[in-house]
Amino acid sequence: MFTRMNVFTKITLLFVMLLILVLFLYTYSNRESVRVIEHEIQNNTMNHLSTFADSVESNIYQLSLYGMSIGQDSSIQEYQRPDYKDVPYERVKVGSAILEKMNLYNAASKWHSTITLYFPRMKKVISTDYYAYIPYSDNEFKEPLSQSWTYADSQFIWYTTDPTTAMVQPDKARLITKISFPVHHLTALLNQNKLNNKGDPFMFHPDYGLISNSSGKDTLNAILPSLKETKLQASGGFTTTLNQTEYYVSYIQSKSLGWYYVDYVPMQQILKPITSSRNLFYASIAVLIVMSVVVLYTLYRSVQLPLLQLVKGTNRLSTGDFSVRLHHPARNEFSLLFARFNIMAQRIQELIENVYEEKLRSREATLKQLQSQINPHFLYNCLFYIKNMARMKNEKAVVAMALNLGEYYRYITRSEKDQATLREELTMVKNYLEIQSLRLERMHFTIDVPHDILDKTVPRLTLQPIIENAIIHGLEPKSVDGEIKIYAVCEEDVYTIVVEDSGLGMSEKQLDLLRDNLLKPLDENMGCGTWNVHQRLSFQYGEGSGLLYEQSSMGGIKVNIRWHDNTDK
Repeated sequence: MFTRMNVFTKITLLFVMLLILVLFLYTYSNRESVRVIEHEIQNNTMNHLSTFADSVESNIYQLSLYGMSIGQDSSIQEYQRPDYKDVPYERVKVGSAILEKMNLYNAASKWHSTITLYFPRMKKVISTDYYAYIPYSDNEFKEPLSQSWTYADSQFIWYTTDPTTAMVQPDKARLITKISFPVHHLTALLNQNKLNNKGDPFMFHPDYGLISNSSGKDTLNAILPSLKETKLQASGGFTTTLNQTEYYVSYIQSKSLGWYYVDYVPMQQILKPITSSRNLFYASIAVLIVMSVVVLYTLYRSVQLPLLQLVKGTNRLSTGDFSVRLHHPARNEFSLLFARFNIMAQRIQELIENVYEEKLRSREATLKQLQSQINPHFLYNCLFYIKNMARMKNEKAVVAMALNLGEYYRYITRSEKDQATLREELTMVKNYLEIQSLRLERMHFTIDVPHDILDKTVPRLTLQPIIENAIIHGLEPKSVDGEIKIYAVCEEDVYTIVVEDSGLGMSEKQLDLLRDNLLKPLDENMGCGTWNVHQRLSFQYGEGSGLLYEQSSMGGIKVNIRWHDNTDK
């Protein structure tokens, strides 16, 4: 296959293969470098986050440990002595000693927390919160207490009881210890970690949102949806793109709080030197490509382009576009070849046009013949009707039919044009229906056609054969009242005149036979009226035009007369 290619294609293919090989080797090397650096960045970020998490967990562990050991303090035991019930002063004195010890712990602790002691049996409360009066409520400890830290009202809360088994029924405990610390302690640690490690750490919980440092609100809010969509494990990391910037997000779940310690780093800023080197290489490749394109273009313009024009012209000629002509401004051996091609295409086009004109003339003659066949058919029906009415001494019907027949011949001899407006056709149809209604007093008709299509043109005597069949084959055989409806439907450039009757109707098998007869050549066993109408519409307006038979909801037949509006309006 390679040996059958032309020289230009071979040179181009070899150049492209060489370029692809160079790009592949460099891209592979660049990706390996980026992968190693990204791995180091991810490990470094996770190490910093682990250090921060250990610091927070250490402080929380100290608070938890104090909450568990405070119940063993002798002052707590003394405060609950039954004999102090009658000595209020001693109990107040011991309570002050307990509060002083809790304040000393807060002073020595890294975090200032609020310590509250509840004595369910005594209905007493001691708290380090000087600014709030905390009464004891029997309803506060009806439910079991959480055995882990909880989050509410921008603070973390932890409970312990004495004895520890009273966590399920806290109202039975001797002592309930509540330790809480505000969120700003975590915010301060986050700010300190950001300052030391140049990261942007924060804390996240799927239900409560996030606790952030003093900066980075916009970026954190952008990362928040990615965290909610990710199925977080105990620890890990993932990559996300925000505002066209790629970030690596690492996280560790707090064992005590249940929240996630999260940090992120912009990968693109760290990889900027490698990216700059990569862009410089690609720029060099681009310059090389431009220089190569100039060389290839010269060869393409001189040889390949004329050949391509010749191939395209030949393809268009083979598809039937005989108007194709080739133009080549250069003066070389291709100019003579193009001139000979143009002469050949011109001669073929002239031959095809002559054949097409002959076909059009033959088609027009066929159309004239089909139209002329309708007039004797209609005249025969009218004369037959007049004869019958004369025998029946029905002078009014004879006069009406004679007048209608005169109007009909005035209509068809008034112009040599084969086309008529829909208004003229409907006027003739209305006269015809009025005469038939005189003959058949049980027949009624309605005509409902929009005014905006009355000026559309159709072949003359298009509607009359359809309506005549509806009366003769549909309504006359029935002994009850009959009705004919004529209305129009417009859909874009397709117009449909619908003729429905309440006559005897036909079975689906009979309708299929009627549809097949419309497509067959006319013979002596077939009625020529509707067949001629269908053929005239098909010849005049092309595929999709003609008659369509359906079952009518009125009980008879529904005839759709369709045509495409491709004539002058």
